[in-house]
Amino acid sequence: MPEKYSLIITERTEFGSRVARRLRRSGSVPAVIYGRGGGELKVMVIEKDFMDSIGFSTSTGIINLKMGRKSPITAIIKDVQWDIITDRPVHIDFLRVSADQIVSIPVHVHLENIPLGVKMGGVLEHTLHEITIKVRAKDIPSSINLNVEDLDIGDSVHLSEITLPEGITLDMDDTLVVASVVAPSVAKVETEEAAEEELLEGEEAPAEGEEVTKGEEKEGSSESGKE
Repeated sequence: MPEKYSLIITERTEFGSRVARRLRRSGSVPAVIYGRGGGELKVMVIEKDFMDSIGFSTSTGIINLKMGRKSPITAIIKDVQWDIITDRPVHIDFLRVSADQIVSIPVHVHLENIPLGVKMGGVLEHTLHEITIKVRAKDIPSSINLNVEDLDIGDSVHLSEITLPEGITLDMDDTLVVASVVAPSVAKVETEEAAEEELLEGEEAPAEGEEVTKGEEKEGSSESGKE
C-alpha cells in the first residue's frame, strides 16, 4: 500500500501577489484546493512541513489535508510551481479525490539492475524519468520499477514494452523510449553536443539581475492569476 501523508493547512483570507510574497517570506506556501464539485479553497501550507513530508516527490498518493476541527480533505498534488533559482515551492495545487477515483498522475520511473551492455562497456541512458498513468487514487505507486538487466548495447525499452501493475494504465504516448544502452563513442558525441547547446544558450541568456526580476514578475502574475 502507498504511504499516507498528512499536512496541516490554514485557510487564506487575503489574496494577491503581494500577500503571496509576504507568505513565502514568512515560511508559508500559497496553495489552492479544487475539484470533485467543491468550490475553490485558497489555503497555505508551512513550507518546512511540505518539504519534510513531500519534498520533490511527484507521486505521493492521497494526502490528508487537515484544517482545524474540520474533517480532513483527501487530495492529491496536481501541480507544484518551483522557484527556478532557489528550488523552493512557490505555489501548490491540490485536487480533491475519493479513494476509488481514477486519476491521471505522473510517477517516477526507477531503473533496476545493471544492463548487460553496460558490463560490456556501453553507457545506460535514462531518457524518460517520469511517465503519466491512470490509477485509483488509493493505489498510486511511489514509482514504476523497470528491470533493464537484459539490455545489450544498441537495445532500448519503449513505454509499450513496460508491464504495468494491475489496475494501472498508461496515459501518454507509448512509443517513447524510456531507457537505452549506447556504445561509448555515441554517448560521448551526444554529451559534447549537449554541452555545446548549453554553451550557446548561456551566451544568449539575460544577465543574472534580469533573470531574477523576470522570475519575480512571473511568480507574481502566476499567483494573481490563481487569485
